[in-house]
Amino acid sequence: MQKTVRGKYESGFSKKDSAFNTWKRAYETAMAQPLSIELPFVFSMQIRQTSASALIYKTALKGGEMLIAELQKPSDSSTIFLELFSLLATSSGTDAPLAELKEKEHRVSWVAATNDSVLISLQPPIGDSGIYHIRIYTQPAYLFPVAGKGNSAIQSYWGAARDGGGRSHEGIDIFASRGTPVVAVADGSIGFTGEKGLGGKQVWLRENVADYSVYYAHLDSIKTSNGSSVKKGDTLGFVGNTGNAAGGAPHLHFGVYGRGGAVNPLHFVRQQDIPDYKKFSINDSVIQRSGNTVLRSGPGSKYSTIIQLQKNESLKVQARSGNWLHVLANDSLAGFVQKSGI
Repeated sequence: MQKTVRGKYESGFSKKDSAFNTWKRAYETAMAQPLSIELPFVFSMQIRQTSASALIYKTALKGGEMLIAELQKPSDSSTIFLELFSLLATSSGTDAPLAELKEKEHRVSWVAATNDSVLISLQPPIGDSGIYHIRIYTQPAYLFPVAGKGNSAIQSYWGAARDGGGRSHEGIDIFASRGTPVVAVADGSIGFTGEKGLGGKQVWLRENVADYSVYYAHLDSIKTSNGSSVKKGDTLGFVGNTGNAAGGAPHLHFGVYGRGGAVNPLHFVRQQDIPDYKKFSINDSVIQRSGNTVLRSGPGSKYSTIIQLQKNESLKVQARSGNWLHVLANDSLAGFVQKSGI
């Protein structure tokens, strides 16, 4: 089995190396108590030569969302271990990352084929220092399937009643003028083209991103053929109203199917804004003066309380997002505190 970036780094140390053991324990401690975030999440992370700390965040993804973590480094030579893990797999003892930041890169991504919870791990190598500016956000796994259109063109959603409540909608409808190009949402191969049933003129694409079959229906005409290999953005056909859409407004019925049947395709194509980097200033440490501040499991008052902080307690600041500081209390207990309360 090929070693991970972290594994290759660790193989260069002796088990008797005290600095390495401290670094390893910091990672294991953080993995055992991940903090919660919602995406997008933009923050700055402070690295000190004397610190071995790791930041571990957990977040929920919808099937069809691509998680992206990007960073601005203190210098071209700076390095950091940035890994994505499945929370379920980690809980069951599987420690292989879903994806990891490669050497000299600044971006890592992973597509959730189904609803999932992901751990995002960040830790510098021993003796590193500097401030990293990081943004973590989601994008759709697929290209939008109707050329020139976006979210506002989606006017009928998954689960809507059909045939007087006799069945539910297994897809989304994207409205556009007749003849608007319908495109491949990802690289893949064409499994079927033709005209049949409720879908009228249709195309089935087997995509190479999450291994789903993608269904395009009610086409006015078809431009691809069975067995063809296609690239993302290739035109497959044109918007129409064939099949049971005859007489209605031209639109594309778009569906996604796996081994268990249809899944909600919305998050595979719904477009989302990319957040800007923000450079937050960070103090090395802060002191909780009032005795009224709580350490929380996430950056917001809605997150659960971990502990009530003691008056005049010194906190080590690890990162900052807006008015929330990721801190260590008692040198080991991680959580978020509101900056205005310190």
